[in-house]
Amino acid sequence: MQPVTRRGFVEAVGAATGFTALSPTDDLATVTVAPERTVHLSGDGVAITPGEYTALLDALCRKVTPAQDTYLLGGEVEAFERHWAQLLGKEAAVFMPSGTLANQLALRALASTRRRVIVPEMSHIYNDTGDACQTLSALTLIPLAPGTATFTRADVEAVLARTAGGRVATDVGAIVIESPIRRLTGQMFDWDEARRISALARERGIGMHLDGARLFIASAYTGIAPSEYAAAFDTVYVSLWKYFNCGIGSILAGPKRVLDGMFHVRRMFGGNLAVGWPAALVARHYMDGFLDRLTNAVHVSEAFYGAMARHPMVAVERISNGTNLARITIKTADPTVVARRLADRGVLLPAATAGGVITLGVNETWNRTTAADLVQAFAQALA
Repeated sequence: MQPVTRRGFVEAVGAATGFTALSPTDDLATVTVAPERTVHLSGDGVAITPGEYTALLDALCRKVTPAQDTYLLGGEVEAFERHWAQLLGKEAAVFMPSGTLANQLALRALASTRRRVIVPEMSHIYNDTGDACQTLSALTLIPLAPGTATFTRADVEAVLARTAGGRVATDVGAIVIESPIRRLTGQMFDWDEARRISALARERGIGMHLDGARLFIASAYTGIAPSEYAAAFDTVYVSLWKYFNCGIGSILAGPKRVLDGMFHVRRMFGGNLAVGWPAALVARHYMDGFLDRLTNAVHVSEAFYGAMARHPMVAVERISNGTNLARITIKTADPTVVARRLADRGVLLPAATAGGVITLGVNETWNRTTAADLVQAFAQALA
């Protein structure tokens, strides 16, 4: 078989996709691209600038007069919490200033006097919070499934059996599942296994918590609604800033028996902001229609990856059971030159590793282009 050349790639992809393929030597002069048309090939959100944030908040306040909250109580924040509870199919929801706090307070409440908590070994809770649960809430974290996204019901049963056989009673009070997992490049926890673990937890009276920081991203890739995911858990945390672009905050949703009075614990941990209405307004703005918009961006990315996998200078690596992250390797061109050329066309490429590997992230800004235009921009930048 003849190897594919750069020009051959451009012509073949052009014929296959039905767009007019430019020659790799066509004009690459810098064009002026407005910020709202810039395509960010990394990150979960739209990379909103301070100026854009300010303008958006002003526009939202002109459209409706927000009801101000006081220390995250009442007003816009209370309405926002009710909206989230309904969206996730839970009785209540509480605004938290960070996901780290939301996760810890959920586990603290679920575990109560049963201080052992099962967590994924690769989880944010276990690796990235400075032993907050252990230090501040006297919880003992038991990590499972080293280096992988999913532990099994059998893994949990083994821990429960070992705990029951100890000379001192130290029951497991909660189980955490994180999905997608940031440290595993967005891999998801196996959903069928998660439901089996949830069934076991309910049989044993053990609380289930979902670290769903990127839950809505998972839904865009699987078609499973956020409320369906949440139904398998007592409590669920969702990030507000990662892809709803409000800069701060998270939501913790669950039953009233767990969350009633949680604002007292939030205050105790120093988590009471003077006001939260700006974040609530901006997050709600981006939430409306988000799944449809991200799903469309996923379609753009899938067509792009399929075409670029045929380029002789690019290798595409998809993440097993992954979501919005993928890796590409630029084989024979200088990635910094490619990035500069793409930036001239309003396409921002993240930095490459020493080996030329680049991790791309699909977000809403991929809707600002088409797969055909993006392939064309890469073909030109690689020429």
